[in-house]
Amino acid sequence: MASHPSLGIRSAASAPSPCNFTPNNPKLDMRKSRKSQPVLARGRAVVGIDIGKRKHAATALSPQGEILGQIASFPNTRQGVDRLENDLLLPAGGPGKVLVAMEATGHYWICLHAELTRRGYECVALNPLLTGARAKTRVRKTSNDRIDSGGIARLVLSGEAKASRVPDPETAELRLLVRHRRRLIQAASSMERYAHTLIDRLFPEYADIFSKPFLPSAQKLIREIGLAPHKLVAKAQEARELLQTASRRKLTPETIDQLLQAARDSIGCRRAEEVTEEQLRSIFDYLDAVRQPIASIEEELQRRVEKLCSPLPSLGISAVLAAAIHAETDPITDFASADEYVAYTGLDPSRRESGDSIHYNGKISKRGSPVLRHALYLAAFVIYRKHEYFHRIYRKHRRLGKEHENALVIVARHLARVIWRMLTDGRAFTKRPPKNSCPSRNTVRKGKQRALQTQ
Repeated sequence: MASHPSLGIRSAASAPSPCNFTPNNPKLDMRKSRKSQPVLARGRAVVGIDIGKRKHAATALSPQGEILGQIASFPNTRQGVDRLENDLLLPAGGPGKVLVAMEATGHYWICLHAELTRRGYECVALNPLLTGARAKTRVRKTSNDRIDSGGIARLVLSGEAKASRVPDPETAELRLLVRHRRRLIQAASSMERYAHTLIDRLFPEYADIFSKPFLPSAQKLIREIGLAPHKLVAKAQEARELLQTASRRKLTPETIDQLLQAARDSIGCRRAEEVTEEQLRSIFDYLDAVRQPIASIEEELQRRVEKLCSPLPSLGISAVLAAAIHAETDPITDFASADEYVAYTGLDPSRRESGDSIHYNGKISKRGSPVLRHALYLAAFVIYRKHEYFHRIYRKHRRLGKEHENALVIVARHLARVIWRMLTDGRAFTKRPPKNSCPSRNTVRKGKQRALQTQ
């Protein structure tokens, strides 16, 4: 099977043999996980913090829900944290006796979370979806930072809050690398799309002749001669020699003649053609500059995946995809079951039930990590053609009338379950799982039921 470097996918022949992978917690209790457990105050005072870009608001509540103090606004600086500690945290009990809960808004909470943790306070970050849903239950529509911070503290006291995942330093580094590479690729793709609009304006017939307008030979033609049709016609012989030399004689004379004939018959617009050609040249320079850090990041991801001894390359995916999955997944012990992991990926179908008449599964929820969801989709793109198990799932749903993309999403959902099992057991991919694999939650529940029946 052919490789697809641009998608982060390679053929099975180039996949490295996996080494021994050790899960984050080999003694994992599959019935519990940190992610599924609610945040409990356990008799401590709770300080809720509503996060802003430059300023935050805080409210301290006693275990009985009484307001101990409030700060309407304090800056995201050391002086602001000192004020928070002196005015709220220490009067409420200090380290060990206060639970600090804050809304995980963008990246603005990270520094405050790290500073309070360094000072000895237990901090939890809450999903803004949970805090937002709690705020909507209020009868009055009044909302400000001070009220929202109190709502965060009351959400923790109610026992309904669940902590967001805070990655360890190594996972945070891997996540930054993966997401930075993704942004660079998106920026390059956006610039390429803009370059296509410039080409269509200047020489609309060009793309019909060259399926890949940004090949090195085409770039050299644009850099040295230009793409305006009248320039190509005026310098036909020079353009012919340049294309043959730049393409190392891979472009046939017939293709070059077809290009020149299209230039003679072109209806391209000559308005602002000099600026258009100059922009194309600058775009080529930009793409060359962007691709260099992308290559460097991919080398670093390769090194880190090898250091992790990840079992994921045994699926036939590249180190880049394996790194993306690890960056958004680790530690796998945060997920007590495959269902929890699938829900985190956002690949689970949204379900609606009401009475006896409404009962259906809708589109996927998309409630989890978009980076992880995209990585699993790209992995499914190659795995369904490589492994019979996944290909059978793909064929089944295609026969049921699903489109190609929808069938791939279903394959990605099944792949997420397989990946959860692989990382939980710390083993490579096999057609049939070993008999001594880590028991699932259903297996544990059935075992308890059998034990009760025998008593």
